[in-house]
Amino acid sequence: MNTESTPKRTLKRASAPTTKPTTSAAAAPMRFLDTYLAALLARASSLISDEFHATLARKKIPVLQWRVLACLSDGSLPMGDLGRVILAKQPTVSKLIDRMEAAGLVVRQEDPASRRRTLVALTPHGSTLAAELVVLALEHEASVLLPFEPETAKIFVDVLRKLIEQHAK
Repeated sequence: MNTESTPKRTLKRASAPTTKPTTSAAAAPMRFLDTYLAALLARASSLISDEFHATLARKKIPVLQWRVLACLSDGSLPMGDLGRVILAKQPTVSKLIDRMEAAGLVVRQEDPASRRRTLVALTPHGSTLAAELVVLALEHEASVLLPFEPETAKIFVDVLRKLIEQHAK
């Protein structure tokens, strides 16, 4: 197949940049994924998360366990909600909660509002660990946002919350 005669597909986006920034005059134009919102969000999340995950690894805390601790640091949640928030499927969440319960970090409780739902809550030991890790996470977040003016950082976080709210199902 002759690729020279194949027309190039052009994408039009309402908020696409009018000029494509490059790092130098000789640099190649930016690729699609360098401007595509979902790819940028995923890459930024991966890079920033990997930095904090290194801290967790030094403390021998698995990432999903950290997510549960952080999620429950504000109070108990039903198992199903916990899975959605920590980005894990239900069988994985159940096994994780089993391990965390055996380690004395969480407890399962019957939901007083619905006998069909099980709540998960932190134990005092889990709360102490969660509080220590939240401090480290906030320090990491501050270092990530340091290059930005405080108002810009606030707007950025607000925009991300709005995106999540609009696309949560």
